[in-house]
Amino acid sequence: MIRSLGDLLEALRTAEAKQLDMSDITHPPTIGAMYEGLTRKLLEVAIPSHLELQIVRGFAVDGFGGRSGEIDCMLVRGTGKPVPFVDGMFEWNVRDVLAVIEVKKTLFGGELADAYDQLKGVAAVTSSWLKGATGPADFSLDASMRRYAECVGELLPDDWMGMDRAKHMIWHSIMIDQIAPVRIMIGYGGYATEGGLRRGFEQFLAERVQQQGHGPPSLPNLIVTKGAALVKLSGHPYCSPIYSDGWWPIVASSHVNPTLLILEHLWTRISYLSPAPELFGDDLEVEKLSLLISAKPLKLAESDRWSWQYQVLNASPADLAAGPEHRPWQPVELDPIQAVVVRQLCKVDISTKDQELIKFLQKEDRDPEQFFRSLVDTTLVARDGDDLVLTTLQLKMVMLPDGRDVAADDNSGRLTRWVDLFMTDWHNKSS
Repeated sequence: MIRSLGDLLEALRTAEAKQLDMSDITHPPTIGAMYEGLTRKLLEVAIPSHLELQIVRGFAVDGFGGRSGEIDCMLVRGTGKPVPFVDGMFEWNVRDVLAVIEVKKTLFGGELADAYDQLKGVAAVTSSWLKGATGPADFSLDASMRRYAECVGELLPDDWMGMDRAKHMIWHSIMIDQIAPVRIMIGYGGYATEGGLRRGFEQFLAERVQQQGHGPPSLPNLIVTKGAALVKLSGHPYCSPIYSDGWWPIVASSHVNPTLLILEHLWTRISYLSPAPELFGDDLEVEKLSLLISAKPLKLAESDRWSWQYQVLNASPADLAAGPEHRPWQPVELDPIQAVVVRQLCKVDISTKDQELIKFLQKEDRDPEQFFRSLVDTTLVARDGDDLVLTTLQLKMVMLPDGRDVAADDNSGRLTRWVDLFMTDWHNKSS
């Protein structure tokens, strides 16, 4: 469903934007309001009515006197406080704000900076709300814990407040992006190519990298322009494991249907409140993403303070254009020894110190530590101290008729759908 609706809404967005571009209205606030109205119209179509969510404009507040700047579009639940004598404008507690969208007719350097600061203010309000909140939380961090295990290859420790500082910074970035509203920036004009948007954002960060509020926790989740998008890889929904040298891929670019990316973000956030696998359809395609920025926690010299450092990956227009916009999703293929161990993990956690396991691996000419690393690299497995544990909700393994063993989390039925398609194709080729 998400692919077909994304295509439909993108066609509507493009057609309506062309009509607005032809308007002879020159009053800047009115022009801005026209594009904000178009965005709200698209969101109203995209969000199922039975969820009882609203799309409003106004301010996100923390409940302690702090508020964001005025936000063009907020996807909210519950009830907000009307702003006196301003029709259609509200103050909404950030705990009930699912997403915020800042809309620009044209998104270039100055407009990008302005939109960034607006969205950064929402992240700041979220942080102040969390610091002042009392009583039990009304949300689960299970999704963030799974993303952390997949990214770092380790389970989050119970005492995560006292964990290694660098890993705590990564955990905080993943966690805050589950709790805070999804922060989206939309420009109906502006950067027309993927390469142009990459260079524009790289320059923006280079000018501000030493300023507070520009580390991974504050980065927008999604930036959409006429011809491309930038996607944050902090796990909700897109993520990438940390490299062996400690660099964490955190921002990637794409030129796929931008409305599809918006839906992926909004519906992922909605699914944390109310599981709705039907929104995602078969979910058997993966968008092409090209890495732009990696991040690494950095302890400042002669100081107890920590910061973030960024590393930019340049890509040529040919690199960005190479290959299809979508590729088929695939489960993890396991070699025979990996399959034996993962099958056992489906029953019980396994100690990396188990002497029988070590002897078994050595007999198979497998270096134990390298083998354990290969399991963690699948993102299906993580370390918990000396133990190996699954990171999945519902891991399933399948032995295919061609002799391969594959595995994946099947909590949404994704693996089952993939196997059905594989078997249909297998029988067609065999007949």
